[in-house]
Amino acid sequence: APELWRKVDMGRGPRDKEVLEKKGGIDSDDPNHLSKSAQVMCAMAKVAVDRSDGKLEVFVGANFVTDEILNYIGARSPSLKKLALLSCYHVTSEGLYDLVTKCPQLEDIEVSRCTGVRGDAILATGRACPRLKRLVPDKTLRRRWDRKEVAGISLMHELRYLSLARSEITNEELMAVVDACPCLEYLSVVDCYNIVADGALRAKCATVKMLELPTPVWMSSMVVRSSWMSDDYYDSDEHPS
Repeated sequence: APELWRKVDMGRGPRDKEVLEKKGGIDSDDPNHLSKSAQVMCAMAKVAVDRSDGKLEVFVGANFVTDEILNYIGARSPSLKKLALLSCYHVTSEGLYDLVTKCPQLEDIEVSRCTGVRGDAILATGRACPRLKRLVPDKTLRRRWDRKEVAGISLMHELRYLSLARSEITNEELMAVVDACPCLEYLSVVDCYNIVADGALRAKCATVKMLELPTPVWMSSMVVRSSWMSDDYYDSDEHPS
């Protein structure tokens, strides 16, 4: 029955990991060379989408998803409400753009560790998905901050949950986002070292129920030190006073 296939979660379970391991391991980040494991998972994903018969509401994919799969989902899933892509190195901005323009009912998008997704895709998402309530454009060392992301997020007036952790967003840009998204209940800018948690920023974010600000540099240093200093270190007479 199509109702049984409204939610598809692939790539994270033990059976999925077994397939990935048996068929050559998790694929590399070369979009032109899919490993056998990725090919198998892509074929399985298409079957799952077909079985949903247009009623797919949630799709979660880890490690194997490609632009082709996003195109396949977008063309057959007008009711899609949640999309989560985790470590999908084959996905590009073009692939995400193609999907969001076909799925205007999307309310929840996460693109964690998807290095091929740039700010233009977030801008397109803001324009195509006015109902979006949750956004996690997760950052990695290989994915730089794009100013278009601020413009895109500022179009998402119904956002409730926004994580901008590890991004290069500034105070000015963050204030613009908060002004444009009055419904925000959760906002994270952890590890955003361009953010200065001053009084003006805190006042601007006063209506946000859960606000996660960057840890001060001096406190981060204490955490790092405490992680490698054992109790014996503090009890020993050998270290300098």
